[in-house]
Amino acid sequence: MTTETRDTIQLGDLVAAAFDEAETCSTDPQVVSRLVTLMVNEFLRWAPRTAVRLRPRATDDRQATGDGRATG
Repeated sequence: MTTETRDTIQLGDLVAAAFDEAETCSTDPQVVSRLVTLMVNEFLRWAPRTAVRLRPRATDDRQATGDGRATG
């Protein structure tokens, strides 16, 4: 039985690894760029979605309330 592990990776590291892999397939920069685009898009399509929780931003001198409205 094998266990699947998931690690996080920075997008820049993913793109760099994709370029390294694509450069082994072609020396044409346009082909390499297209391969990287395809690889990164495919990876991001199947990557698990992570919920990003955004904090309400206070505008001007107003304080943000818990329900997202600003009070003056």
